[in-house]
Order: sequence, then C-alpha cells, then structure tokens
Amino acid sequence: MKDKKQIRAEMKTAMAAMGSAEAARAGSAAAARLIAEREFTDAGSVMIFIPMPGEINALDIARAAWSAGKRVAAPKIRAPGVMDAVEIHSLDKDLAPGAMEILEPIGNEVLAASELDLIVAPAMACDRRGNRLGRGGGYYDRFISQADGCLVCGLVFDEQLLDVIPAKPHDQPVNMLATNVEFIRFAGNRNG
Repeated sequence: MKDKKQIRAEMKTAMAAMGSAEAARAGSAAAARLIAEREFTDAGSVMIFIPMPGEINALDIARAAWSAGKRVAAPKIRAPGVMDAVEIHSLDKDLAPGAMEILEPIGNEVLAASELDLIVAPAMACDRRGNRLGRGGGYYDRFISQADGCLVCGLVFDEQLLDVIPAKPHDQPVNMLATNVEFIRFAGNRNG
C-alpha cells in the first residue's frame, strides 16, 4: 500500500492536470449530488470549505444552503492545528485571506461543532471505506472529532476516490462521500 505522502503527491499531480472547465463541471456535479440527498435537505446548518487551488469547489453547496434557509459556516484558523466554524452570510462580503493566505471568514460568529448538522470536508483522497486523507495538518480530523452527532461528507473528484488509503486511529472517517460520478454512504462510520 502506498503511504500518505505518495498518495498526496499523486493526487496533487492529477488535480493539476485537470483542465479548469472540466474541474468546474465535475465540481458542480459533485455538489449537485450532495444537495439532492436527504442528509443535506434535513440539515439546518452546514459547514463548507473554501476551496484552495486544485480542490473541488464547494461554493454551490453554500448557495443552495442559503436558498433553503440554512445556516452556513466556513473554517477559520484560530491557532496552529486548530480551526473554528464561523458563520458566513455571503461569499462576496464575508471572506478574506487569513492564515496561510487561505480565504476564511472575517467575522467571529463561531458555531460550536455540536451546532452543525453537516460538515462538507475537503480531501486529497478518500477510499471506499470512508477514510479521508487531508493535506496533513490534522485540522479537519481534530475538528470532526469534536462534532458528535454531526454528519460528515467528503467532497472530491472521482479521480480522488481510491480503493484503500492508509488510516491511523486519529484519522476521522466520513459518513458519506459525494463525487462527480457517485454518492456513497458508509454505515457505521461515526455517530451521525
């Protein structure tokens, strides 16, 4: 089995090779798959991620959530290795470059992990058991570990869905996964 570092490098190369039009179409398709599911429909609050270069775009999910009257939060780095979910009301007015030059909320209206119904998590790769491989900082694993009762959905391109990725005890699995090709639920992952 490949190690996490090798998988991250391969996925970064694969995402860089994807054309912007293809990435936009695939991102919209993956978001639409999640938006159509009961887990999204039933959620009153949704935490999205603000995509970094090469990541799938989750912003359509925020727009759909607002249209449905849901609360929307995005991650904000509080300290090294620690992030908060901060409520946002607009993608145009409520975001600015923050820690590590990543767009993050400018406000301070923190939603506790227990107030979230659904977390949409980015990944470098996911596997068919619900394991998620992030960028290596552990931000999402630490945050998700505090989100008892909250559902977590990985959002990735189909090219990022692998059969197996290495997972350690501190790695937090997802309850479901949306790609541009399929939507998968994982029974027994987490307590959502």
